[in-house]
Amino acid sequence: MSRVERAFDRATSALYRGSAVALLLILVLMLVRVVSRNLSLGISGLQIVAQAAAVWLTFMIVGALEWERRHIEIDYFTDRIPERWQPLHDIFVTLVGTYAAYVIFVGSIIAMVTFADSTSPAVDIPIPFYYAASTLGAGFLLSIYAYRIYSAVQEVRR
Repeated sequence: MSRVERAFDRATSALYRGSAVALLLILVLMLVRVVSRNLSLGISGLQIVAQAAAVWLTFMIVGALEWERRHIEIDYFTDRIPERWQPLHDIFVTLVGTYAAYVIFVGSIIAMVTFADSTSPAVDIPIPFYYAASTLGAGFLLSIYAYRIYSAVQEVRR
């Protein structure tokens, strides 16, 4: 295992830990929201914070799953592709995934800059905090795709 692969493994592990914390935070916030509503405590903003945690959870998981090659795939179609076409299918999927991650990454950076001075209602979470999640997730995804493309080129050159 190369140094780069070990770094990806450590990053994936960190993303899974962060995702577990986000999931636990969502659970606690929603429980507090239900209790607050039933006891008329009037605690506001819990749902918005939980939604922010859900956004982070989603984007942290995306890159981690891709590194482990557990991404969503429609097996019905991929199992029916002739074996000699499988490498072309893999290249196509990688290119489409790379393009999508690039669009999300660049769009997130543009949104972070555009909404740098904005906050969410009720709890004043800076709007760039939401977009930082997609920047992190798509950035990790792009680095995985770049490494896979690099590795494939090295394999072909041998």
